[in-house]
Amino acid sequence: MMDLDDVLTELSIRRAIYRYCRGVDRGDVHMIASAYHEQSDENHGPFQGTGREFAEYLVPLMDGSPTTGGHHVTNILIDRTGDEARVESYFIAFHGQPDGSRAFVTGRYLDRFALRGGEWRIAQREVVIDSDTPPTGTIDLSGYPRGARRDADPSHGWFD
Repeated sequence: MMDLDDVLTELSIRRAIYRYCRGVDRGDVHMIASAYHEQSDENHGPFQGTGREFAEYLVPLMDGSPTTGGHHVTNILIDRTGDEARVESYFIAFHGQPDGSRAFVTGRYLDRFALRGGEWRIAQREVVIDSDTPPTGTIDLSGYPRGARRDADPSHGWFD
């Protein structure tokens, strides 16, 4: 059974994930970065760096499209142990392309959240692509890990 602290933790984690998605869709570097701890580890396909560095990289890239995109988070599973939590969030994303079309991508954010300074934020993230409709002109998806079933999946063993 969840106690009040567990409920507040889950709400805080969900809000950080939602800030990230809104920041990406609205082109807001500060909002994206607010989902991460300062010394975070962001593994977004070929991009490796901190959450802030990723935000500063991503926003100009997404600005190259005349159409907006949308990131929609669906299932979120949180497994908290003390001041850390493993979090798997499914997403559906529509990425605007330079030609005005949109690419459809589904996948998962595999996050390790940490409570630091009273705030739950992403300490480490890996993005897994489950499916996409190529070509994606703005984002190269070839460097991303791909989802699979059972023990071949990057999240295998997370919630045993």
